[in-house]
Amino acid sequence: MARRPMGGEEGGEDAVEEKEGEILTLEEQQAAAEKKKKRNQKKRARAKKKKKKAAAKALVWEKAATLSCGRESRLVSKGNLGKGELLWGTNEYYLSVLYTSHCGTHCGACYAEMGASKRWSCPVCKSFSLCEKCDKAEVKQWHEHECGLFCGVPVGMRQGDTDYLRFVCRFFAICCHGAPPASLPGSRLLSPTPELDEVFKLRGRGKSRTDIRFLDCLSTNEELQSEDFRSWCSNFAQLFERHVKFPAGYTVSDLADLLMRIRTNGLGFPCSDKHGTLGWSLDLYASFLDHSCSPNCEVTMDDGGKLLVRTLTDIQDGSPLLISYVDVESRTPKERRDHLFELYRFRCSCERCESGK
Repeated sequence: MARRPMGGEEGGEDAVEEKEGEILTLEEQQAAAEKKKKRNQKKRARAKKKKKKAAAKALVWEKAATLSCGRESRLVSKGNLGKGELLWGTNEYYLSVLYTSHCGTHCGACYAEMGASKRWSCPVCKSFSLCEKCDKAEVKQWHEHECGLFCGVPVGMRQGDTDYLRFVCRFFAICCHGAPPASLPGSRLLSPTPELDEVFKLRGRGKSRTDIRFLDCLSTNEELQSEDFRSWCSNFAQLFERHVKFPAGYTVSDLADLLMRIRTNGLGFPCSDKHGTLGWSLDLYASFLDHSCSPNCEVTMDDGGKLLVRTLTDIQDGSPLLISYVDVESRTPKERRDHLFELYRFRCSCERCESGK
């Protein structure tokens, strides 16, 4: 019997067929509905694949490029940049931790000072708080992953400064349970970016240890670390393994390396004008910026907890993008150099240090 389409032009992909002059049987309706369902599923799959491909091509470092320096790489300007220009502004690509002393006074999502305002504090770990604006069910639910890891280690590890411990717990939570919701920092840490592919090539990296690939691009400076710190990293990693399940393929040695990467590449962020540095972070963009005691860029934070990188001067195309890892004005050249070596394991040889200013 001849058939004709309904609900669209003749022969249309989404046409629903019926017998001429009569309604389709139940079996025919079910078959037609199943075919339409499969077509829609294929459409959604194609759209998702196209969107993912477009995202992978989209550059997140819009005004910077990587420059090869042997087996290292650094960020340089892409084009001429003006003073005060915003180079980077997001909370989606960094892993951060508040200093222990600020865990109860600042929001763990937007880092705002809570003062006497209404807040939620985790009754289990007692190391994570949310302001009224960030007090959301999805944030609390995701925090349970890191909270469980934190409370799973011996009490002795949770006493005193717990910065490293809480950072590692968040890192493991992301590796095992996926990126946090958009209400928390780091929601796009697992998203692919072509810049990382380039950095991996420049630094001769092989397969990433975890899906948070940019961490493997950061140096450990292991050969320059003190024997005491290397020993502490190893002991921490071994003790952590006894009480916490590691991500698949991740080893004690990998965790010890991560602790050294943290110390060598950690940024003084989040921060505020009132309290100064509130904690430290590893960021997909800012952690690749080199140091100078005469920087041409600075790292700041907006009211929503976004990490901002702005230019302090005009910058010529291809020039290194530089920030200061220390408070330059409050230290003498010797104090700056000693502090930089103690934390970051390098001797500053910038023009300002060399001239003794």
